[in-house]
Amino acid sequence: MSNVIGHPQPDRDERATQAQAIRNAAHSVPQRGQARTSTNGEELAYGETFAGCYHKGLPHGPTGFVDPAAYREYTDALLQQDHARFEGLPVGANFPSVSHPRRTSGGGSGQRKMTSPFTGHVYDLQGLDAAAQAITAAPTLGSDELAAEMAEVYAMALLRDARFEDIASGAGSAGTLATALAGMPWFASAAGYTGIGDRHRPLTGPADLFRGSTPGSRNGPWLSQFLLVGNRGPGGADTSAPLPVRALPEVDDGYVYYGTQMVDQRSAVAVAGNDWMQTWAAWLDAQNGADFGGLDQFESKRQFMTTPRDVATYVHFDALYQAYQVASLLMLAGGAPFGKDRGMPESNSRTRSAFASYGGPHILALVTEVSTRALKAVWRQKWLHHRRLRPEVVAGLLTLHANDPAAIPDPALRTALAELQAKIPASILAAIAAKNTADTSGSPTASAGIVAPNGNTAGLPAIDAAKNYLLPMAFPEGSPTHPAYGAGHATVAGACVTALKAFFEMYQADGVTELPWPLAAGQGPGGSGAYGFGKVYVGNRATLKKAAGSPALTVQGELDKLAANIAIARNVAGVHYYTDYFASLRMGERITVSILEEQASLYGERMSMSFTSFDGDRVRVSGQDGRATVSVVDRTGHALSAADWYQRYR
Repeated sequence: MSNVIGHPQPDRDERATQAQAIRNAAHSVPQRGQARTSTNGEELAYGETFAGCYHKGLPHGPTGFVDPAAYREYTDALLQQDHARFEGLPVGANFPSVSHPRRTSGGGSGQRKMTSPFTGHVYDLQGLDAAAQAITAAPTLGSDELAAEMAEVYAMALLRDARFEDIASGAGSAGTLATALAGMPWFASAAGYTGIGDRHRPLTGPADLFRGSTPGSRNGPWLSQFLLVGNRGPGGADTSAPLPVRALPEVDDGYVYYGTQMVDQRSAVAVAGNDWMQTWAAWLDAQNGADFGGLDQFESKRQFMTTPRDVATYVHFDALYQAYQVASLLMLAGGAPFGKDRGMPESNSRTRSAFASYGGPHILALVTEVSTRALKAVWRQKWLHHRRLRPEVVAGLLTLHANDPAAIPDPALRTALAELQAKIPASILAAIAAKNTADTSGSPTASAGIVAPNGNTAGLPAIDAAKNYLLPMAFPEGSPTHPAYGAGHATVAGACVTALKAFFEMYQADGVTELPWPLAAGQGPGGSGAYGFGKVYVGNRATLKKAAGSPALTVQGELDKLAANIAIARNVAGVHYYTDYFASLRMGERITVSILEEQASLYGERMSMSFTSFDGDRVRVSGQDGRATVSVVDRTGHALSAADWYQRYR
């Protein structure tokens, strides 16, 4: 006689056979197409200077050009996945002592290593393979687009310490900078801008500065509500409510439930006016891989993010998927008016509640899960294909060209840099030169022991203060030690925000109209939202305050804005360009959809998730009993095949 009622069906051998078949089917999705990566051709465009590509950490001469033999050895070892040869490169502990940076004192020491150069070779067992997606070629040095990107990162450096609301109003120099940018051909040609899926951007005034590409990211305050507000429990200040609810009476307290603990939306913020790498010697040392980490200087108290420097500091130290994990906690907490997607089985069940599937553990794990796949894909693009140089290097090339064109050995490179300089507004370059001069007279760079203009500059080019176009960096070390394109933060942002948009309900009862932010009573799924947020906030250092006017925001728009904020904050720091954000965000989105598609085929009952893509498409992932589909309707109402959508980057 059996001591149990029965066994799950199927079980044992039958279950094992079926599991293998389902896994094989999930990993053999034919409709995704094949990736075709194309580069901008600049790696070999400028002779043995290799000036159009990334080589930070390798030995450079006094004028900033990489040792060509070292560059070729590095790329050969990288592409052939030759770990032994890579260990012999003059990088990190192997950097030649004769060329060691002119560092005299201060925190940090030694040489930086290259960051995970072989990750793009790694395979994975879920979602698109790292080589199954790509991004388009990056802009070239002399192009209108690269000029617009460099002018924008210069403007970001000039406005790092302005409040976001002051930038939007045109206060200080924001208005004149916006006017200068708006007159550039790339921005001026955005008359046909659709608001989505277009790297051209309108710049009609300072409120458009430093915005993302999606409609939500361009509406309301610059900073997403997901980076500011906390939970409000249904008990409010009611002392009879359970303690975790009672402890957080108001949204503007800025605390997010993490079980019985709390996540504080206030951040450690860097000291205003503290920029780096503004002298040629400091810039060159950074290119040679000097480790300037640990020199950051912070305010004494944590504060709500209020300025561009604040978000740049956030993305200097974040755990990469951190903002999306906090957003998940905010949306999951009891009393918060965010419901799960109506296509999930347990969203409408009378007898089941979501937990292990479709519940908190599911989404909290998902935002970390998709981020690992996103990093593999973008690391393949940045290291194995594009090897795009960082903005700090473009600024160095511009500075060298402006001061001594003859020091640039390749005529094609001289021509490209002359075109680039001519396209960047002279007023912006002059403002950068003035800032560099003012900052280096008593700069934290000098006090930290990084050589100032009167230090040991033997053999270095003479830089006229009026032609010092080096990019003031928010991070002491400048960019990370990996190439620019695509961007890790941006790809993870696209992947994680897509998971959040798919997992939570984004639409009102009609299934078309987006849910508004803030959610008021009765607006959430199933009439939830009784404890709605009530206001739109902006950071005001120690507190939050109500945003001016009555911006009409949506939940989905604020999630899109969250992705833009985190990705573009890396541009604010000076380490990325707009195209890094734009292309990487969309690649991250496709990676998450591929993972959701494979997971959807594993559920026994019918389920679906729906959201609006970063290009304005309505995307629906559905599945049941070993089958899954991705259906896409673009913003004009036309259906797209899954293959066309997955390969849209081409």
